[in-house]
Parts: sequence; C-alpha cells; structure tokens
Amino acid sequence: MRLDKSEILEAIVKELETEVRRIQGANKEASGSATDEESRAESKWDTGGLEASYLARGYAQQFTELARQANGLRAFELPSFNGKAVALGALVRCDLDGYECFMFLLPAGGGIELEYQDMEVTVVTTDSPMGRALMNKIHGEAFRLPSGLKGTILEIL
Repeated sequence: MRLDKSEILEAIVKELETEVRRIQGANKEASGSATDEESRAESKWDTGGLEASYLARGYAQQFTELARQANGLRAFELPSFNGKAVALGALVRCDLDGYECFMFLLPAGGGIELEYQDMEVTVVTTDSPMGRALMNKIHGEAFRLPSGLKGTILEIL
C-alpha cells in the first residue's frame, strides 16, 4: 500500500472547506435572526436579538480562522522525510499502547480525522500534546504523552 501525503492533505483541505461553508451558513442564519423585525427587544430583559448578534460574531470569527487555515494548508509544501526526524509535514505511523495509528503533523487543521485507504489519519499540530510528543523523534524512538500513554514511531513519511 502506497500512502500519498498530497492526496491526504487535499482531503483535509476539503474537510476544512466543508466546515467553512457550514459555519458560513450558520453565520448567515444568526445574522438574519439578529436583524429580523421579530428579534427587536420589547423590553430591557428581551435580549434575543443581542444574543443572535453575539452568535453571528462568533461564527464570523470561526469562519475567518477556518478559511485562513484552509488557505494555509492549500499553500503548504509537503517535505520528504526519508531518514529525517519528525517535523511539520510528516505523516507518522506509530504504535500507541498497542494501537497502530497515523498522525499527520500540519500547521493547521488539528483534530480532523479522516479515512484514507481503510486507515484513520488524525491531524495534529505542534500546539497539541501529541504534536509536541512527536516532534524531532526518529524512526523507532519511543515517546510519552502527558496522559501517560506510550508510543513508538514506526514510520515517518
């Protein structure tokens, strides 16, 4: 089985873009509620319109951040890791307390999980405990997470 990191990265970008569209729709709905005639306050305790405007602002901020992440990943150059230590752009196959998993260390998109060739690939960033544990490790090296889980690097792609 041949793993194609660029295909996996493309699938991750598509996941982010799907989330961007979902957030954009939610923002549009919340913005509509904030400005709707029925949302106008009828008393000083009636805060429905104000709450909808706060929600719309939150969605707008999420939209901006997710769009920034998607654009950054679209432009990200995937390096080769033949014989090198784990760094940004590495797809790492590891054993985590007896469970084989794939972690893709990227500058954005942390937490995204997707299926690729019947394997689950999880995106981690250097801000995450897993990302920090993997950084600068080499093939065969052990690592430990703050939760106590132990792992071993099986392959770096």
